[in-house]
Amino acid sequence: MFPCSRQPCHGVFAMVFLNALESMLSITLLSLVGYMLAWKGWISREVEIFIPRFITQVVIPPYLMSSVLLHFNHDSFLSLIVESVVPMISLIISFLLFLALGRLLGMDKKHLNLAAVGAATSNTIFIGIPVNNALFGEQAITHLLLYFLGNTLFFWTVGNFAIAREGTKADHRLTRRELLQRIFSAPLLGTLTGIALLLLNVPVPRFVTETCSMLGGLGTPLALIFVGVILRRIDWKTAHMGKDIILTLTGRIILAPLIMIALVRILPMQLPTLAEQVYIIQAGLPSMTQIALLSAFYGADKEFGSVFVCLSSIVGMISVPIWMTIISTWL
Repeated sequence: MFPCSRQPCHGVFAMVFLNALESMLSITLLSLVGYMLAWKGWISREVEIFIPRFITQVVIPPYLMSSVLLHFNHDSFLSLIVESVVPMISLIISFLLFLALGRLLGMDKKHLNLAAVGAATSNTIFIGIPVNNALFGEQAITHLLLYFLGNTLFFWTVGNFAIAREGTKADHRLTRRELLQRIFSAPLLGTLTGIALLLLNVPVPRFVTETCSMLGGLGTPLALIFVGVILRRIDWKTAHMGKDIILTLTGRIILAPLIMIALVRILPMQLPTLAEQVYIIQAGLPSMTQIALLSAFYGADKEFGSVFVCLSSIVGMISVPIWMTIISTWL
């Protein structure tokens, strides 16, 4: 566990650094599997269309529902839900600020919304859980799940809608029904279903939650394999590797944690030191893999999304341990 003191602990720092490195290498290897499958011709265009649709519509909703039921109870949820407002505010500020900076610095409008969502949201589960446990121990899992709830609700409402707009043709005007369908997406409905069952004290059989968890276990590997497939399809001669990617990485790795640090210092809400540390680390994690999935699902700039997801994971090998050192020294 990482002590809440101002003296850095080099032994723990080394342990957390290695843990984060292993998580990043796992991501890289799974993406490499997808790359090799596409290179061998095992994944057709039809399968490439199926994977993001399957994950978004079938895998993620029951997983989110079961996660709420497994990690909260009625009383703890009601008492702690107010705390999830903090990451939500941070996400909104990060998103809006990056949109403004992107316009000011001349970022390509073709992927500006996608970049802003990528800069604001983080991978709170696949990378967040092992890093959180190595740094703070099991006692911090509640704060992580609250950040996860805020991150998930933001991504599947504001983020989902923002990316969907970029995937919509200019001559197509969204109807009110289409707007509601994109805001109340399947993953958000899965989360809301779990919250409703929890608050109403509806008993859910164990075989149902176990089935949902098993189904949800398909999400991360399939998403990362899909990223590898997209990377294989990219024409690297024309790929987005310039200013826009650098700006988005800066927003994800540097800007978002700084906003969280400022927020926990100025908000009147008094958070435990452990919660502050967890939130800052979560704010600086690599981007959600679902960024690449949604950009493909909605016909947005999927090459930009896939390149950004991979590069943020690579950069995260160094940035996550650095942020850990910073918070151990100054918080």
